[in-house]
Amino acid sequence: MGQILKKSLCLVLAVLMLMPLVSCGSSTAEEEVTKIRDDELFTPDYTDTVESGIIEVTASTEYQTIIGFGGTNFPAWVGDLTEEERQTAFGNGDDELGFTILRLHIDPDSEKWADDLDTAKAAQDAGAIIMASPWTAPDDMMESYEKAGEDNPIRIKHDKYAEYAEHLNDYVTFMKENGIDIYAISFQNEPDLSNSGWVSWTTEEIMDFILNYSDVIDCMLMTPESFNYDKEYYDEILNNEEALEKIDIFATHLYGTKVSDFSYSLFEELGEGKELWVTEMIYPNSTSVADKWPEALETAEHISDALTEGNFQAYVWWYIRRFYGPIDEEGDVTKRGYCMAQFSKYVRPGYVRIDATEEPADGVSVSAFKTDDQIVIVVINNSENDYEQQFSLSDLGFDIGYVEAYTTSKTQSLARIGNISYSENTFGYVLDSYSITTFVISES
Repeated sequence: MGQILKKSLCLVLAVLMLMPLVSCGSSTAEEEVTKIRDDELFTPDYTDTVESGIIEVTASTEYQTIIGFGGTNFPAWVGDLTEEERQTAFGNGDDELGFTILRLHIDPDSEKWADDLDTAKAAQDAGAIIMASPWTAPDDMMESYEKAGEDNPIRIKHDKYAEYAEHLNDYVTFMKENGIDIYAISFQNEPDLSNSGWVSWTTEEIMDFILNYSDVIDCMLMTPESFNYDKEYYDEILNNEEALEKIDIFATHLYGTKVSDFSYSLFEELGEGKELWVTEMIYPNSTSVADKWPEALETAEHISDALTEGNFQAYVWWYIRRFYGPIDEEGDVTKRGYCMAQFSKYVRPGYVRIDATEEPADGVSVSAFKTDDQIVIVVINNSENDYEQQFSLSDLGFDIGYVEAYTTSKTQSLARIGNISYSENTFGYVLDSYSITTFVISES
């Protein structure tokens, strides 16, 4: 550790010596010098720690491109977000979540579509993309039918598919006329959960709609969003070239889905060029308050598993504001929210997931991402151990100029850890018990 400390101290001294040479007209340079100068040099204390396996990150081994992270606004059920809550959700400053995806509900009553405009405009102005999903359709397009084991299920009348497609496109047009670009539409939320009072679809009905009616929808088209990643809803699309051509995004929820079922070999084989999203999730439950610790770490673990085991490109929470969500009823960021922000604030749209040791020790989960001049590593320690953790990075494509960390634990919320000691492409850190830490490794 002495060489690491010596290298880092030399770096700080070198920057301090160069400070008089920095032009006062270069605010960017001044900010960078001040940032390094004012940071307390962080060197880990390995007293009373347990040694973990090395986390090896290989930047040249690439996986999926990240679309983003976000949540749902649903004024019809829980009211609209306030102006302050919109800023908290989609801003990326201190105590803000940095969400880059907003999911909206397509109300069957077009008179209520305007209820989403204020939040949609705020999210879009902040740089977020917007998707939308219907739960039901206008009454004259739906009918009850007989289905074994279910009470009064409903479906779209088969002779109303064309009208239903026009209804969805009318929503896209309305939003566009009001300055909102809809990135994509799913034509059904949870088609396999019809006992909940919304429209159900068989795989045959889904294929009929995609092949014969979906072209009228003037934005990217998502698959219906299975409640629990029932791959029967997706296999037929993947195996039909014409249907696959019409679908842009495979969308699902993961309620009750085992991590071992997150992977999808048929999609990996046939879905090239298509996006793969988790469009709604609550995890681990909707009963606990979101500040319960360390339970909130399970939210982070679920996101990490979705990214590393399922190769998902987007992860969207259910209600943005809810006692079990990222923002509570008072408009404050919760521990679950901070756990989400450990990803959403630093793993930005366009980052590429790269290879990393995923489980270096019991209770530790790892995911890593890159851009041309930055590596981001997210490490979750959901154990009682303080781990002595070593990192080794290869094939970066740039020389490391700065390593910093942000951590959330029982007592900290996105706390920034300053200038971390490093030696060439290695560094060490102590992972506190029951914590999540995001490491940002930059060229400068």
